[in-house]
This record gives sequence, structure tokens and C-alpha cells, in this order.
Amino acid sequence: MNLRFLNFFNGKPKLASEPDRSHWVDFHSHLLPGIDDGCKTIEDSIENIRELQYQGVKRIITTPHIFKELYPNTPEIIREKLIHVKTALIQNNISIEMEAAAEYYLDEWFCQNFQTMDLLTFKGNHLLVETNYMDRPHFLEQIFFDLQTSGYKVVFAHPERYNYLLNNYDAFHKLYDNGILFQCNLLSFTGYYSPQIKKAAHYLLKNKMISMVGSDIHRINHARVITEFKKTKDYQALMKLNLLNNSL
Repeated sequence: MNLRFLNFFNGKPKLASEPDRSHWVDFHSHLLPGIDDGCKTIEDSIENIRELQYQGVKRIITTPHIFKELYPNTPEIIREKLIHVKTALIQNNISIEMEAAAEYYLDEWFCQNFQTMDLLTFKGNHLLVETNYMDRPHFLEQIFFDLQTSGYKVVFAHPERYNYLLNNYDAFHKLYDNGILFQCNLLSFTGYYSPQIKKAAHYLLKNKMISMVGSDIHRINHARVITEFKKTKDYQALMKLNLLNNSL
């Protein structure tokens, strides 16, 4: 008898080896093949999506990079790839909703051009952005302010991973108090990136400064680490926050 099936539908306590399935919406991933540093082939995409489906995910908002110098994607490129993946899901009998936004790299080109761009947002006017990991952009507060005054709700991707914030937790509070929404990576809580990043993620969790969580899946080992993480107390603590994920 399939105990996984019984536990999911009968409301009985989950097996210790089962991931928690309360996180229905997976946000922030790189599952469209061949357009950034994420999945390379459609087979890679399907493999990762199957793992998300096993976790209980019912809806995916994938977010390919848009970075002028490295990944010059456009809404047209992203939408075409999305159709390709959704067609493959049907062909593989995978029942899961999927849409695409984008993860925008904040550089001077973006600052100069965002007002004339067709930005791929989610939940209406929410915009996912990232920066260089090592160096704090001198225009960071200004572009955040400009985006906010242009009507966007700024979602800062994985703030716990930026070197310029890791040794300055006060900067977290300043950004958060200015209305910037923090999206932390689930992988950060596992120590996958580094002990320092794990520490910063726990600091944001302790201070209830996390608005969203994201898988940031690029490859299958990411998805499988997250499957294991969903069995932990840290994951349960995240699910007690008032996260935006399941209202997407």
C-alpha cells in the first residue's frame, strides 16, 4: 500500500522521510532551458519539475535571469520558452501550473532603461531583482526608490547571499524598513552556500524579515536538497511566517 498517498490525503502524521507539502507555490527558479545558468535542456526542466511535484508544489513561477551583459533575455524569449516547457509537461502527463516572471540584475543599464522596458512582474506589480554578490552598487538605494515611486513592489532576491550585507546586519533593517521585500532561498538554510549565508538566513527568519521564500533551482541537486530540507524544523518555522508565496 502506498503510505505516501495515504498520509497526504487522510491527514495522518507524515512519515519522517516525507517532505512537508504545505508550500504549494514554488517561486524563483531557473527552469526554462538554455537561456541562463539554469536548466540546459528540456529534459533537465522536466526532471526538476517532477521533483517539485513530488514535494507537493502545485504552481511554479519561474524567473530566468535578465542581465544585459550576460543573459540578454527578453519577454518574447522567455514566453516562447515557457510555452515549450508547458507543452512538454502535457506530453509527460505532469499536472502543474507554470508561469514566468524574471530576475532582473541591477546595473547602470537597467537603471537607465527600466522605465521604457516591458518588465516581467508577478502578483501584479511585484518585481524580482538582484545585484552583484560582492560589491554594493553605489546606486542601490536610488534604484530601489525609483522602482517604488514608479509603482513597483521591489522583491530583493536572496539578500542573505550578498557579501556586502553579511557583515552589516543593520543594512538588512534599513532596506526592510524602507519597504523592500526580502525573498530568501530555501537552500540558504541548509548551509548549501556557506555557513555565513546560513547564519544570515536564520537572522532574517528570527527577526521575521522574510516576505517570500524561493527555491532558486538551477539543477536537480538543488531540487533534491530542498526535498530534504522540507522535512526539517527550520522549514516548519518558515511556514509559520506570513509569506506571500501561497497568495501568488
